[in-house]
Amino acid sequence: MINCVSYQGVITPTGTVWTSGTVARYTKYRLQWTTNAEDDFERSNSTCQIVITDQDGGNGQTISLSNGATSYDLDTTAWSSGSGIRWRVRVGAYGSGTVTESPTYSLSLADPSAKVDDLRPTSKTYYGFDATFSWAFVGSIASGSISGALQQASAVLQYRTDNMADPAQFASVGNDTTHVTVNCGVLPIGSYQWRVIARSTVGTTHTSGWVQVTNVEVPVSVKGTTPAAGASAPRAVDNRFSWVFSVDSDDRPGDVTQQSATLYYKANNESAWHTAAVSGSQQYADVPANTFAEGCTTLDWYVEAVANTGSKVISDTISVSTLDALSTPVAVSPAGEYMDDTVQGITFVWQHANVTGTAQTGWELSYSTDSGASYLVLANADNADKSYQAAAGTFSSGVIYWRVRTKNTDGVFGNYSGAAIFAIRRAPKAPVISYYDNKPLAKMRWQAQEQDGYEIAVDGVSLGVHYGTGKEWQSDAVLADGKHTLSVRIYNTYGDASPWASCEIKVKNQPGDPVICNAESCWGEVRLHWGGDKAYILRDGELIAKADRGLYTDRTGVLDHRYVIRIFDADGYYTDSAPVTAAPSVPYAAIGPLNGSWWLALKYATSYQNYTKSTSLNGSYQQYWGQELPVWHDAGNRVVTHTIAHACRSADELAKLRSLAGQQVVYKDRAGHLAIGVFKDLQESRDHGCTPLSLSITEIQREAVKYDPV
Repeated sequence: MINCVSYQGVITPTGTVWTSGTVARYTKYRLQWTTNAEDDFERSNSTCQIVITDQDGGNGQTISLSNGATSYDLDTTAWSSGSGIRWRVRVGAYGSGTVTESPTYSLSLADPSAKVDDLRPTSKTYYGFDATFSWAFVGSIASGSISGALQQASAVLQYRTDNMADPAQFASVGNDTTHVTVNCGVLPIGSYQWRVIARSTVGTTHTSGWVQVTNVEVPVSVKGTTPAAGASAPRAVDNRFSWVFSVDSDDRPGDVTQQSATLYYKANNESAWHTAAVSGSQQYADVPANTFAEGCTTLDWYVEAVANTGSKVISDTISVSTLDALSTPVAVSPAGEYMDDTVQGITFVWQHANVTGTAQTGWELSYSTDSGASYLVLANADNADKSYQAAAGTFSSGVIYWRVRTKNTDGVFGNYSGAAIFAIRRAPKAPVISYYDNKPLAKMRWQAQEQDGYEIAVDGVSLGVHYGTGKEWQSDAVLADGKHTLSVRIYNTYGDASPWASCEIKVKNQPGDPVICNAESCWGEVRLHWGGDKAYILRDGELIAKADRGLYTDRTGVLDHRYVIRIFDADGYYTDSAPVTAAPSVPYAAIGPLNGSWWLALKYATSYQNYTKSTSLNGSYQQYWGQELPVWHDAGNRVVTHTIAHACRSADELAKLRSLAGQQVVYKDRAGHLAIGVFKDLQESRDHGCTPLSLSITEIQREAVKYDPV
């Protein structure tokens, strides 16, 4: 006999996990419980159901689970619209079928969380350029859930500025993409904030914080407008209005170019603006002739340019004249030549020229026989001819000045050309001496026409021909007290000389306060001191130097010399110091740089005769028929070479001597030998602990010292 025992009331389910608290919508959670039973067999074979309702007990679902189940994976999606859910477990005994329920457990429902952050850019964008706006969307798994990460389904980008009441949308995406490329021309210039509002795949909304950014507009400008203010845009010709589109900053992510432009113009007798549009990078617009309103005299114009970034820039309004510019033609030929119109008349050629570059519509040619003092009209016409042939014999002998003027497109004469000169050849007239003085550095001025050069003579001695139109001369040598004759004659373009013009002067110097000169004999040189600034130094009556600051060192003397200091006052008169005699101290032979401040003593001679001087003349011998001996033709050139033999005992002395090679030097010795020139050659040998050497100095032409004009 088998006794059947009822297990009713023995099976008792008890919830252990997620019996209270808050869970997230659209997320899975594992609900767990325990079941009390008489034994493991009964526990594992008991039937199990879970009952789930909303917070109010409605919309219930009863879900049968496998026998002995102790957990259920709850997906909250089905109840996401409510504020919470309730659940309990029913367990049926295997043997008796007795059903026992657990307590009912309540859970609150909340939206799942997600974060929108890492927004970029964070500093600046560029107006008119594309920028990639990006962000991160991270959906978190709620604490305790087993699945349910949130994803982005779409997003909207908004911006705002300080003066906006509500944000404005400027971009969007319709999927899980977390970046979008936007042309920043849709965003305001300057400071703005932007954010992302993302919608999740389950419909929840998640908003980022605001990010502060500056939308930088690359500055552009219109420069170099032509025609410029005050210039001409003649109504009767085609006119080109041009400008330069300029990018005024290097802070830009790409090229900024002109995308289009519009020319605006309006005549002074019009009220409405006319336009001419250009596309692309073309920076000019052409307006056909006679487009401007008839009768106008001025025109206002400006240009508006649009960059490829969308930035617009407007130039200043420019006012120009619609009247053609007056011309100033150029007389081309004849000019600067001898002419003979006895057989064939002279052909005059000119060029019409004005700043607008418009054509000539008429001309008038005139000439002068009195060096431009008065002109006579030779010919004229209303045409575009730029040449005219005069009849033979039109002009008499002499210098002829001629000029031309031309008409512009308005039929108005412009300025005369500069005068061009030709001549029926004759020598120029003698100049007229208009001023001279009686000072030691005599000055003379004259008046002359046709001068291209002049020649001065003092007491009958010519000072040479000087080319130029200058009409003033001052002596660069002091004239002795007494009478002197100054003469001048001029040369014209053709090299013809005028007669001499002369004047007689009586030079009388007027010395000022005494000048005291002190001479100091130094090693190799003489130092002169005087009171005052700029002065001239005379040695043995010859002008050798100019100096200032009251000090001069003479390195080029070797024996006793008489020195005089000469100082000029502001009126051109001079004062000489009393002469002083001095000689440099030369205990040994010495060599040093001409313009230097040191000497190298050459103490050791290699022979008794250690100095030689040679002079080579430059010329040629010419043998003539019938003459026994050749004739010498002196070219007037000389080569003077000094050869010096000495010895150096130390390496320092030798190195110092070598350093002078190729320089202008001064050599002197106690015997009174003096050489000034270029240290050209050096020959050395080694003998008994010293270095015998031979050096040569070649004299060169040195610039003569002259008195400055006063």
